[in-house]
Amino acid sequence: MLLFRMLCKATLVLLLFGNFLTLSAQHNPPFGKTEDDVIMEKSVLLQEVDTTQGYFFRSGKGAPSFPNINRRARYHDKKKLAALRKLERGEDIFEYGLALSQYVRQFGVQNFRDSSGVSMLWKLGRTRQIMQDTAAAVFYYELAIKHTRNWGAPRLAYDSLTAATRSDWLSIDTYYQLLELRQRIDPLIPPKSVLTNMGRAINSEDADYAPYMHPSDSVLIFTSRRGQNDVIDPFMGENEELYYSVKNFITGKWEDAAKFSDAINSRFNEGSACLDPDGKTLYFTRCNSDDEGHLGDCDIYQATYDAGDWVDVKNLGVFVNSGSWDSQPNISADGSLLFFSSNRRGGFGGIDIYFCTRNEGGGWSKAQNVGPVINTSQDELSPFFHMINRTLYFGSNGQLKNYGGFDIFKTRWMDNQWEEPKNVGPLVNSTVNEYYFSIDSDGENIFYASSKRGELAFEFQDFDLFSFPMPMESRPDATTKLRGVLLDSITGHPLVGSVMVVDLDNGIEIAPKQINTRGFFEFDLKNNNRYRIYVIGDNFLTIRNDLVLYGDTTFDVITQSIEQNKPLVFESLEFGSNSYKLSGYVKPKLDYIAKFLTNYPMYRVVVEGHTDGDGEAAYNLDLSLQRAQQIQAYIEKEGKFPPGRVLAQGYGETRPLVPNDTEENKRKNRRVEFRLIWDPAYKGKKFLPMKEELNFEEEFLDDDDYDPEEFLREFDLLDLLETDGDSTETDDWDLESFEDDLDDELDAEMEKFLMEDEKKKPVKTKPDDDDG
Repeated sequence: MLLFRMLCKATLVLLLFGNFLTLSAQHNPPFGKTEDDVIMEKSVLLQEVDTTQGYFFRSGKGAPSFPNINRRARYHDKKKLAALRKLERGEDIFEYGLALSQYVRQFGVQNFRDSSGVSMLWKLGRTRQIMQDTAAAVFYYELAIKHTRNWGAPRLAYDSLTAATRSDWLSIDTYYQLLELRQRIDPLIPPKSVLTNMGRAINSEDADYAPYMHPSDSVLIFTSRRGQNDVIDPFMGENEELYYSVKNFITGKWEDAAKFSDAINSRFNEGSACLDPDGKTLYFTRCNSDDEGHLGDCDIYQATYDAGDWVDVKNLGVFVNSGSWDSQPNISADGSLLFFSSNRRGGFGGIDIYFCTRNEGGGWSKAQNVGPVINTSQDELSPFFHMINRTLYFGSNGQLKNYGGFDIFKTRWMDNQWEEPKNVGPLVNSTVNEYYFSIDSDGENIFYASSKRGELAFEFQDFDLFSFPMPMESRPDATTKLRGVLLDSITGHPLVGSVMVVDLDNGIEIAPKQINTRGFFEFDLKNNNRYRIYVIGDNFLTIRNDLVLYGDTTFDVITQSIEQNKPLVFESLEFGSNSYKLSGYVKPKLDYIAKFLTNYPMYRVVVEGHTDGDGEAAYNLDLSLQRAQQIQAYIEKEGKFPPGRVLAQGYGETRPLVPNDTEENKRKNRRVEFRLIWDPAYKGKKFLPMKEELNFEEEFLDDDDYDPEEFLREFDLLDLLETDGDSTETDDWDLESFEDDLDDELDAEMEKFLMEDEKKKPVKTKPDDDDG
């Protein structure tokens, strides 16, 4: 009975939560009924008060901590376990949940390795979910997933509970496709380089890895195997040595790397080093040593810089090192914390991250495990601590949302607990291995090692060092949330697409995210910066909007979906009566259409000519086709498009916009329309343009260099200007009078054309009765 009630309540919570985001936005009224010739409502972004904070638990603030992790190996109390079993069979879910929470809080490391302990985490998460404590439920589900290799029920529960607010990065390939599209929309915002190799001054043909950037931003230390012929194994191999490079502040480039002295690079294995803030103490790893006092396979050492060389090299001792592998030290910028990796007994997984604090005498406290939020049943290594927001970066293959083998994650210390680690995104992580990570003092540039080989070829890792401006999602100060829900303005239903964001203050691209099936997306951004947002989908026009982010913000993105396979329509061009001439004002608009087709190669354009209802139907049909063909010829020539990219059709008087009952209505019906259709020959990814790109608005037209004579010469119409010795090259010539004269000349030319055409027609028609 109790289990049935629990499941019913859990289902109700999921349903309520699943509908929350959609319902919360429906107080915004639809824009109303659209006119028949309008495909798309104007897309807007409406700022709202964030009422969903409780559902977006990602901070460790207020999260349960485990104070006994470094005090006891395992917690076991027979009396309390018996009481828990009794409460579990009872009716009071709240009392059971409270008792279970108090028991789990006493866990030691071994409890997280036992199936019974993981089962308690799973039950506690389920209990919290039934009690509608969504944040705590997600927290315990995450712990259960990370500390068992059998994902099973906790994973299903976690996925169901977070489905509405899941916001996944898109792949790097999709990123580049979207970036290409974004550059077409905004060519004045050039993208900055990502995944940039540091070049020959730093990298060699062999493995180069484990970078450390000193807080002065002037010294880079790293590990290398250059010049060695043995198998590459960054953990247990031989002949690793430490190198450094100094930045040339005149050129801004890194000098050629140099080896540390023999005092550091011995006949043993040295690597993974860092410098004290004052630059006088070096912490590094030495492996397979026969030094007196060496404790394990690899130990952490320190050395002091004095009189031009490194002296007093010594093992950090038993408070830091163990009889196992201890490596990858990293010291905080204030010198108070030392983080490192170790596979010592008593950890959560194979390799865990530990830390020590500096005591009053300048020594280090006994090493402590950083806990179950960061460490998992797999491996966590290569820690890097940054003082901005007390952010810890590390490599892991056991966290949620991995792209490949090892990925880089970040987490912040939130007073009493680490927040749930976040993957720093596809601009850093790939489908292979990323282990080591370092950033400069301002958190603006990244230095890390990446391998082209997957984790199965671990002994053949071919690391290189990379450096580039930090992607927004990896910055330590990117803590302000921008959330949104994409809704159809007519139905209120969520739409699915992709979202790109550009930091306008720094020109930094932010990796795109997929809008989930509930229409939701979320980014962590830097506060007080200006951003441009692009919302892109296959069934709604691209949306572009600028904003300045002031604190956590939730938006409704209101748009209207369009019917599948329904063509998009440009603004129409109107023609004079009995005319197929191209007036001067048309040229910038046709240039814009040619540019549009270049920017969006997935489209063809159909040029459709129309007339009013005056005159003979057969004549009107022929005249409408001539109008379309004139424009087709110009666009093809301007865009250098192959045949078939621009199509011309004439409909005569058969498709009036309005009744032909007034001269004004006849003017509206004398027009050429442009319809965009998918190009079946195009094989790339398809994107819809922005609504404003389908209008001939002044901001999109570039007619500063418009030359009327050149325009006419392109159409072989310049001879129409030769009249009784008059010339366009007069002192008082201007564009407006030129076009008025041109209208008269073209009307005369058209009348001549019509007179000749009458001889070919079975039914004669007076020109001033015809449309044109």
